[in-house]
Formats: sequence, structure tokens, C-alpha cells
Amino acid sequence: MTSTMMDQLRTWTEEGWLRPLDLAFAQFLIRLDPQAPALLPLAGALLARLEGEGHTCVALDDLLSAPERLLDWPAPELATLATALGDWPHAAAWTETLAQSLCVQITERNTSDPANSAETPLVLSAARLYLRRYWRDQQFIAETLRQRAQQRVADTVNPEVLRPWLEQLFPAPDEPGDELPWQKIACALALRSHFGIITGGPGTGKTYTAARFMALLMATSSTPLRIVLAAPTGKAAVRIDESLLSAVNTLPQLGPRSDMAAAFARLRPARTLHSLLGARPESRRFHHHAANPLELDVLVVDEASMIHQEMMAALLRALPPTARLILLGDQDQLASVEAGAVLAEICQGSGMYDAETCHYLQASCGATPQPNDSSTSPLASSIVRLQRSHRFNAEIGALADAVHGGHPETAIRILQSAQTSTLAWQSAPTIHQILNLAGTETAHGRVWQAAGQPPPKDPQQHGAWVKAILKDYADFRILCALRQGPWGVTGINRAIEDHLQRQGILQSHGLWYVGRPTLVTRNDPGLGLSNGDIGIALPDPDRRMRVYFPNSDGPPRAILPSRLNHSESAWAMTVHKAQGSEFAHTVLVLPPEDSPVLSRELLYTAITRARTCFTLIAPRARLENTIQRQTRRMSGLHAALRNARH
Repeated sequence: MTSTMMDQLRTWTEEGWLRPLDLAFAQFLIRLDPQAPALLPLAGALLARLEGEGHTCVALDDLLSAPERLLDWPAPELATLATALGDWPHAAAWTETLAQSLCVQITERNTSDPANSAETPLVLSAARLYLRRYWRDQQFIAETLRQRAQQRVADTVNPEVLRPWLEQLFPAPDEPGDELPWQKIACALALRSHFGIITGGPGTGKTYTAARFMALLMATSSTPLRIVLAAPTGKAAVRIDESLLSAVNTLPQLGPRSDMAAAFARLRPARTLHSLLGARPESRRFHHHAANPLELDVLVVDEASMIHQEMMAALLRALPPTARLILLGDQDQLASVEAGAVLAEICQGSGMYDAETCHYLQASCGATPQPNDSSTSPLASSIVRLQRSHRFNAEIGALADAVHGGHPETAIRILQSAQTSTLAWQSAPTIHQILNLAGTETAHGRVWQAAGQPPPKDPQQHGAWVKAILKDYADFRILCALRQGPWGVTGINRAIEDHLQRQGILQSHGLWYVGRPTLVTRNDPGLGLSNGDIGIALPDPDRRMRVYFPNSDGPPRAILPSRLNHSESAWAMTVHKAQGSEFAHTVLVLPPEDSPVLSRELLYTAITRARTCFTLIAPRARLENTIQRQTRRMSGLHAALRNARH
């Protein structure tokens, strides 16, 4: 029977429904246990396939009840799969069958590794099947965060003493009407324990609040604190530095002993998590870990929705036990590219505060949330969701809310009734529309025009010229749901470059040409570049081509094109790559054909990249389907957190 199952897995691999990697993992399991039941290679192949889609486990009830929701397979293949799964119709049958295999450890519920357990490649726990490393990371994250959230800082400021400081930092209510001052509450809660989350949509003031939290720490600490800023990507790291600088400029002076501007100026620029932990090339290992922890007192991580499970576990292992960890991010945005949806899982059940927390908030903030200790998460009292966006105008905000709420009729009505230039919708997409948007009336058009001019000879004038071009480019961006195909990043980049060549703007037939926007696709510590950094190819004062990258500490950085071994054109980019960024005008292109990547979270993320204008290029049917499709990654982290409290 096992050989028959392997034949079926090979057929699915040849047809493209499984990856070669999935088949190889099933074969690996059979080599470890040649007498295993046929369920073992099937379970292993499906687990590997779904891990590639971002799931950290297979929830058996979900798979058995509706495999079509998890696998984008055609009906005949799904029917064949359903027949195979029919031999093991419920989770108890999986447990009974897989218990016979040497490759699987069965646990009753989400608990840590038994002391003498064998290192089996698979773990079946609480009706969820895991690769062991994902299960081990999940248990470690749950237990560590629970301990941090419940561990009160030894020298926490007395709430009555804290209250005037908070009133000075937040002099006016940050919410209208009778709503609670959530920014003040977030600051107070972050101050009292070793772990906190400040979540909320774009423009709700997460970095603004974090800056005030850091200012409060600096003002109240008896010794200088080592505060470190980080983000998952280089682009997000640059953004938190920019946002923090803006927030610091509005800080009041907290007492005679603290010079806030000088204290913040001493902070190092934000780093990527890979750089912070000391990633080792071609390895999953990091320089910093439990035996060699990071040297810091406070770590603030922005864009936490992009942190995958393995990275979160590595970060927590490297964090000193006494250090504070503050995560900033939007739990409703796209999850990480790799497996896990850590922020969304952690934030389930947030907004419920026990009586002790409410008493503390009344004393420190003058705010009294309704006590509610019914949350299943032990982290609930460490999480604050900011409510009010200060970035968008009413139309963009209303559209984002309609998409987030899963209301396609409302979203369509908002797009159709838009009375200003803020929103636009092209429901019959053509490539010509995209080329027009990227034409002379837009920021891209200004880049084309400037790139066709002779560069200034004077170094200062040249630096200003480059900065202006980089700023123009940063004001406008075309985002795509897909990477490949005529409506994906590769197709639209090619269409724009063909258009430039026909217009005589593109002066080279090679890879590099003046005006080419360039996206770095791999971290390059030697060049000081991170995955996601964007530069533009321009002539230097002597008309030699260089790729210029923004530099917050000085003039743009110039790098020889030949040194950029991992890069691509960036007239258009994926929504995933745009996370952590914002643009004055954002254009989103959805393909005419359906795709499993088209989801409510993707559309919401794209809309919230727009600062003043959003244009949608998508057929109505595709828009409706995208809003109705909500991504749910299978994970046991929330359940592990719930069990960790006992």
C-alpha cells in the first residue's frame, strides 16, 4: 500500500501539484521507516507542501473537512486526494496510524519536549502535525513570551509618579469623543513588563508612541540604556529611522536631566534582524543565541507582521532575560513570506484587560478600560491596538476599512462614488493604462525626464540632483499581486522598459540604463545593502554610470552596477516587497485571472501603502473575489500560548 501511495505522490509531482521537495521529504521518511503505513509519506508530502505556503503545521480537522481551502488543486486531483484521505477520516485515525511509525512523536497536547523523547522528524500534537523544528520553535515562543509578559520590571515607576510624565508626553487626547487614550495606555503597559505589542493600522501612531516610550525610559532610568531598533527588512529599517526622527521632533523636554534630542541622536540606525543577530551565510545559524546573547537593554522591532516563526524563535533565544522587547506592527497586514503568522497569532484575544491591569491604567493614565479577564491569551494585557489613523484622508481610510471588514459591496461603492483625485478605479485593465500612469505626468515620468538630462558637474549640485530624482521615484509606485506573467512584476517591468525604448528614453539595450530603478533582492553586508533596498542608475559628474541609494546620514551612496549581483528592475514591485513603505500615489494591479495569492490581506496592505492617492487596476469580479478570500495560516501558536498559562 505504501508503494501505491508513493506512485500517486510521484504522479502529483510530475503534474506540478506537489513540488520535488515535497516528494523528496516523503521519500526521506520512508527511508527512515521502511515499514511505515501509507499515511506517513502522504502526510509528509502534504505537510511539506503546506509549509511552502506559509503554514507551520497541518490542522487535521481543517485538512480532512475541506482540503480545497488549503490546496489550489483542480477538482480531479482533489477528488483523488479525498479518496486517499478517506482511509483515515478523522484525527483519531491519523493518531492511531502514525503512532506506529518511527518518524512520529505523539503528544497529548501542546507541551514541551518530553525529557527523553526521540528526535523524530514529525510531531503530532493536539490534532496538528508538525515538522519538529516548527513545533519546537512554537513551544519555545509561547513559553518565553508568557514569562516575559508576566514578569514585571523590577524598577517600574510608581503609577502615580508616572501619570504626570504621561500627561506631558500626551497632552491632548489621542482619540476623539469618549474613546480611550490608547497611545498613552500603550506607553504605560510597555513600561511595566519585559514584553509588549503596539499594533494598529498605518498612521495610527505606533512609532510616535514608541518614541515616547523610549523617551520615558531615558528620562526615568538611573543608568544609560542600550536601546536598539530593528526591522525585518532594510526598507523597513530605513522607515522606522525616518518615522522616529519625525516623532522625536515633537517630543517635550522631560525634566532637567534629559536632553531628548541628544539622547535619540546617540541611537544607532535601525538594523535588519538578520544583521542584528549576525546571520551566517548559507546557514540557519546566527552569531547571537542563548549562549551569546545580544548586548542591549531594550529592543524595539517595527513591521513585526513580517517576522516568521523561525526568526521570532531565534530573536527570543538571543535576547537577554532582563531586556525589554517591544513589537510594532499591523496584525491585519500580509504575514511573512516564510512560514508562520506570529503577530496575528499573538494578538488573538487582545484588548481584554484584567482587573489588576485596569487598576494600573486608572492610576497611571486616568483611563479605565472595562475589566475583562475572559481572554484565552496570557499576553492580552501586554497588547494595545491603536484605533485612529492620522495618515489617510476619509476616502482611503473608508476603503481600507471596507476591505478589512470583508465588505466588497461597500468597497465598490466607495470606489465608484469617489469625488476627488484620491481614489481611482480602472475596472477594464489594459497595459496602456499602466503606461499612462507611469508617464510624464507622474513621478516616474519626472525620473525619465531628469535621467535624460546631462548630470551637473558640481558635486553639491549633483548630490542635490540625485536626491531630487530619488525623492520623485519614492512618491509613486506600481504594486502587483503576482511576480510572474503579463500582469505581474516581470511583465509590467518589461512593458515599461519596452515603452521607454520605443520612446527613445532608454538608451541601452543591455541590463543597465540611465534611470533604471533597481531593487536589491539579497542582503549584501559587504555593500551595506539589504534585501528590499532600492536605488536608481544615474551618471556621476563625469558621466560614468552608478547606482545611487538613499542615505539618511548624508549624500546618496554610489555603487558600481557590476557589484550588484542580486538585483532587478523596480518600475513595479510586489505588494510583499512594499511592506514597510508608503508612497504618495500607489497603484495596485490585479490580474484578470484568479490566483490563490489574491487575498483580503494583500489588498488591504496595498491600499494602506498610499499616503494621498490610490489607484486600482482590476476587473470587478477579481476585486470582489479578492475581498472575500481571507488568508488563514494553520498554526498552533495561539493554542500553545493558551496552554502555556497553565
